[in-house]
Amino acid sequence: MLPSLSIVIPAYNEEGSIGATIEDALRVGAGASGELEVVVCDDGSADATAAIARRYPVRLVEHAQNRGIEASMRDLYRAARGAWVFLMSADRQWPMEALVPMAAAAEAGADFVIGVRGNKREVYTPYRRALSWTYERIVRALGAPGGDPGSIKLARRELLDRPLVAAGVFAEGERVIRAARGGARVVEVPVPFHRRARGQATGARPRVVARALADAARVAASLTIGRPRAR
Repeated sequence: MLPSLSIVIPAYNEEGSIGATIEDALRVGAGASGELEVVVCDDGSADATAAIARRYPVRLVEHAQNRGIEASMRDLYRAARGAWVFLMSADRQWPMEALVPMAAAAEAGADFVIGVRGNKREVYTPYRRALSWTYERIVRALGAPGGDPGSIKLARRELLDRPLVAAGVFAEGERVIRAARGGARVVEVPVPFHRRARGQATGARPRVVARALADAARVAASLTIGRPRAR
């Protein structure tokens, strides 16, 4: 078992799924570590997401207004207290049971475990598949041995709560890149992935994609010439 574990869940307008996600986290997480906490970040939801989360024994981080997924993840990683942090979405596209093989990989010596989705062709539109393919290739080109950085992940807390250059969704890729370049053992574990049943995805919006590409260029410059500095 892992010595201590924080399951962190970013959520925005997920009243239809947040309760079941938390219940799964408490159940599955208890089998992965004897010292478990669940931390939820409500990113300025307009629905009852925060109210539902308060019904459970979790820590709740609240944003007064919507700040985006990376701001939520950054605050969650900072709030986490466990030696290991497991990032899980609130929309139930990944089953919480994916933690089991990922935790086994950590116990076997991995420092950073990426849950790789093998069926994105069946779940994503051609546009989303193209974005995902491009994201993965950029991250690999910058030094990450593993693909699918936008998926769920289990890592040592210090590899996630760290200074970065990227401020948008590319930050998750930067975390993988810096972990690998710093000598961490990054491994992939196949995980199931399902169509989104509720809510609306926002990661493929044009302005989000444009910011990710700009961040990728900034990260590349930071890694090669030292500017801009991660912070």
